[in-house]
Amino acid sequence: MKIGLYGGTFDPIHIGHLIVMENTLNFMDLDKIIVLPSSNPPHKQNKRKTATNIRVEMVEEAIKDNKKLVLSTFESDDDSVVYTHQTLDYFKNKYPDDEFYYIMGEDSFMTIDSWRNYEKILNDNLIVFARTSIEEDSDLIKKVDLIKKDNPNIYLIDNLNINISSTLIRDLVKNNKSIKYLVPDSVGELIKEYGLYV
Repeated sequence: MKIGLYGGTFDPIHIGHLIVMENTLNFMDLDKIIVLPSSNPPHKQNKRKTATNIRVEMVEEAIKDNKKLVLSTFESDDDSVVYTHQTLDYFKNKYPDDEFYYIMGEDSFMTIDSWRNYEKILNDNLIVFARTSIEEDSDLIKKVDLIKKDNPNIYLIDNLNINISSTLIRDLVKNNKSIKYLVPDSVGELIKEYGLYV
């Protein structure tokens, strides 16, 4: 099987995340995507985050009606830091007959040189989704082309110009504004129920 791995803080998961996943399923013809909420992402260790179990519950609610999206708590079972290269090794070792593709956003890809064991990650199958329309002479294109010289298995996806962020959602809730259509209704209900972001 061709399987995508999509990690994130998901605080909260929103329509932008879901569109990325659906777009990736279509574009790459993946059999499924494993969604990995992270309890303690390396680049956000000092930032305040919603409790891991609530973020996992929001992801579970958001993807429950899509059989091709599967929740994994590999990166959220405890509060330890799990690095991307460890996640890739875990799934490749556990399912040696499957082909894995790591899905990341443009922002992450552009700073990947700061990730632990990034050279190893850059040798894997990578799917990078652009935050806005892809421009021919952009830094993103230049970086993808440079890495493709050593690894042809890097795929760039134009993400339909959906520029929604978890920060935007949190700010809207904090300012008592509507987040309807920006998150699935079930996620909106959990945000209300737990009194998040106020």
